This record gives sequence, structure tokens and C-alpha cells, in this order.
Amino acid sequence: MKRLKKKKSTKLSSQQQQLFIQLLADLLSNGFTIQESLVFMRKSRSISEATIDYLIHIMERGDSLHGGLAQLGFKTSIITQIEFAQTHGDITGTLKKIKQHMKIVDRQQQNFYKVISYPVLLLLFLTVVLISIRQVLLPQLMTNGTIQADNIGIKFIQQSPYYILAIMFGLTSVILLMRWYLSKRTFIQGAEFVSKIPLVGKLYREYNSAFFALEWGKLFSQGLEIKMIIQLMQGADQQSLMSELAEMIEERSMLGHTFYEQLPRFTFFSPELSLIIQQGQVKGNLGKELILYSELCWQRFFKRMEKIIQWIQPIIFLVVALLVVSIYAAMLLPIYGGMEEFL
Repeated sequence: MKRLKKKKSTKLSSQQQQLFIQLLADLLSNGFTIQESLVFMRKSRSISEATIDYLIHIMERGDSLHGGLAQLGFKTSIITQIEFAQTHGDITGTLKKIKQHMKIVDRQQQNFYKVISYPVLLLLFLTVVLISIRQVLLPQLMTNGTIQADNIGIKFIQQSPYYILAIMFGLTSVILLMRWYLSKRTFIQGAEFVSKIPLVGKLYREYNSAFFALEWGKLFSQGLEIKMIIQLMQGADQQSLMSELAEMIEERSMLGHTFYEQLPRFTFFSPELSLIIQQGQVKGNLGKELILYSELCWQRFFKRMEKIIQWIQPIIFLVVALLVVSIYAAMLLPIYGGMEEFL
């Protein structure tokens, strides 16, 4: 029980993770070592004492920082970047970049919640209204003979709860089936599947291209050769897309395929990534070109995210408007028809 409580207490929220990354980047840029930075955080009580004690303990016994961050709730992509940073030496720059991306993602999440919250509340309100009409108002009107039960609009209102349940069940089933399908596939197969999904696929390709180009660019800038980079990718602590990709690249390299020739076969990368690597190898500044290309990919990634968020609210409002018109038509037209027959 004590062990479970300890692990639970070391988990960091998204805001605490951002604060930790920011403090660590600032302290390292001012000449502190990682151990000294952790001690300073404990003294200043900026991060929970249990979390800092846990990190200090694992580093004192010889484990790496990125290994301890996995227990704090950090994403695999962040852990991998820090692991690579400890290899190529630019850990301060990597932490600053992580902090910048975390802030952008957090801001976009907040914007997404603001955009979607009001339409979702409207949909819930209309659902309650639709069910109330079906359960309370319709029986009274049908008893008075104002409307007929065989009217199409009345049938729509009567069967609306079943439509709602069917839609919810369908969406849930699709999500569960996709998760089951991906769990039965390798990381590369899963990545190729996601990259082919409309809208999501483009974002996923931009994200992977930006992530790998940045890490490869830093390693190439340090003078490492492709063989050493592949070994580092294979040596990642956690099973991931990166480790599987490294194994496949190494296997095909033994058959005579160059690094940039292999990349176009992976659909989860942007097509131009292989061209950037080929040109960079010819010019001799591959590391710099990959880092610049990564910045471009990140810019395109976040711009597309913002466009998607801007499109979501109008689409939801359109659905709400159509639902409102449908309810009015289904409810009032039969009544007007019954009044004309009465007159």
C-alpha cells in the first residue's frame, strides 16, 4: 500500500510538468547540473517534495533522468527527446523546445474546449428537450387528436432516443475497434494506419516528420554517423515507433539501401523528408537542414491544428441548427395539418 501511495504522489499534472521543464531548463542554462537543479527545486518547494526526492533517489543509484520522468506521467515523446538530448548534449535547448511546445499544445487544448463547450451544451439541451417532448407533450396531443401517430415527423420524435443511442454506440464501437486493431499491430503498422486517416493523417505525418527531423538533426550536428544514430534509436528504454523504425532501417541497410532511400516507404513521414536528407548529405550540412525543416514542420502542424479547431465550432453549430429545424418541423407541421383538417 505504501508503494502505491508513493507512486501516486509523484505523478505530475500537465501544468506541473510544464513548470518542472521550465525550471530545469532555466537552471541548466544558468550553470546548474541536473542534480543541483533538483536540489534547488526541493529547497524552493516549487515542485512537490515527494517528486523531487524520487528523482534524486533514482539518479543517486545510477539511473537516468528520462527513466524517472516516465513514472511522473510525462509522455513518451518528451522522454525520448530528453534521452536523445543527454546523448547529443543539447539538453537545455531541448528542454526549452519542449516547454515551448507544451505551452502551445496547452493553449490549443484550452481553445478547443472553449470552441466545443457551448455547442455541446446546446446538443445536450436539445436532446433533453427532444426526449421531454416525446415523453410529455406528444402523448397529450395524440390523446386530443391534434396529431396522428403515423406522421413522419411524429415518428422521428418518437424514435429520436434510439437514433441518439445508435449514434453514441456507433462512435464508441469505432473508437474501441480502432484501439483493439492498433493493439494487435506493431508500432510501424499502427503509424501507417493512422497516417492514412483523413485530416488526422496529415497532422500525424507533420508531427512525426518534425519530431524525427529535430532529433536526427541534433545528432548529425554533433558529428554522429547514421550507424550510431540507429544504435541510439534501438537503445531507447521503451518499446516505441523509434526503436522499431531503427530495427527496420538497419535490416534494409544491410541489403544495400541507403538511409534516405528507405524513408519514402514509410507513409507516416512527409515525402520531402527524404529529399532534405539527400540534399543535406550532398551539401555536408545535414544537421542544420534537418533542424530548420523540423521548425517548418512544427509551424505547419500547429497552423493545421488551429484551422481544424476553427472549423469545428461552425460545423457543430450547423448540426445544432439542423436539429432545431428538424424538431420544429416534426412538431409543428403535423399540428398545422391537423388544424387545417379541423377547420
